[in-house]
Amino acid sequence: MDVMTAARDLGLTGDAGGGFGTIEEPSVIEALLDLGKGHPGHGDLFADAVAKVQRSRSAGQLHIDADSVFAKNRTERDVQLRYRAEMAELFLDLAIDLGSLEQAQAPTATVETADASS
Repeated sequence: MDVMTAARDLGLTGDAGGGFGTIEEPSVIEALLDLGKGHPGHGDLFADAVAKVQRSRSAGQLHIDADSVFAKNRTERDVQLRYRAEMAELFLDLAIDLGSLEQAQAPTATVETADASS
């Protein structure tokens, strides 16, 4: 999957209010780990992105009760929130870095010229 597609799927970019509000840190990290599986050889970029998520500014912490409709596995837990705008910027930086690396690693095409005298 493409990095910017993943950002749109998370609601970090696009018309659906991207860039405003908060997002759960585990959702962002899970998306980055899934993306990393699809880009072998670039694990260091994704590990760095996960570390940046964990070091980013806190947008608070949400306590989810076990009986809440938001509890996926019906367990009580605390969820760290991050700012969507900062996470969108992180995904954009990651897409740029990946594009630069892949472009630099792409083999350059050589043009064979035909000898006109033959």
